[in-house]
Amino acid sequence: MAADDDNGDGTGLFDVCPASPLKNNDEGSLDIYAGLDSAASDSTARSCVSFRNCLDLYEEILTEEGTAKEATYNDLQTEYGKCQQQMKELMKRFKEIQTQNLNLKNENQSLKKNISALIKTARVEINRKDEEINHLHQRNDDREILLECQKRMPSLKTFTYLAVKLNKNPNQVLERFQQLKKLFEKSKCR
Repeated sequence: MAADDDNGDGTGLFDVCPASPLKNNDEGSLDIYAGLDSAASDSTARSCVSFRNCLDLYEEILTEEGTAKEATYNDLQTEYGKCQQQMKELMKRFKEIQTQNLNLKNENQSLKKNISALIKTARVEINRKDEEINHLHQRNDDREILLECQKRMPSLKTFTYLAVKLNKNPNQVLERFQQLKKLFEKSKCR
């Protein structure tokens, strides 16, 4: 038996299974699976208890993960609700700004039309005033020509003096005098 004591506990390889066919020296009817059923059921019972313990650990982990996921989901739902509310407020503000923008665009268009009309009116008025000023200058120049010609008599010397005074060419003064003379004669004929 000492030779069979491989485990050091006083039992040999063939002592584990009492119905071992080698004890009877019957090698022909050797059942290599004999005794495994009881060993397997003992190890299965032991592994089943430890497996249940493992399942309990996994169940705790899964429960904790589920609780964490549920908390995260609830937080995300709350955040989603806040974002939806904020989005509604932003859309409301956006619509207000769009309305304000449309009103400002219409007002801007109206102001452009009014300013354009004012500019056109101002240009017409400026041209009218310029013409009136030119007309008044012409009348003043005509009065000066007639008064000087009446005082000094129409001559080249008088026309030269008037040209310097009126900042014109002596020939221009002479031409204007002749035009005034014709106008005077026409008015006399009527």
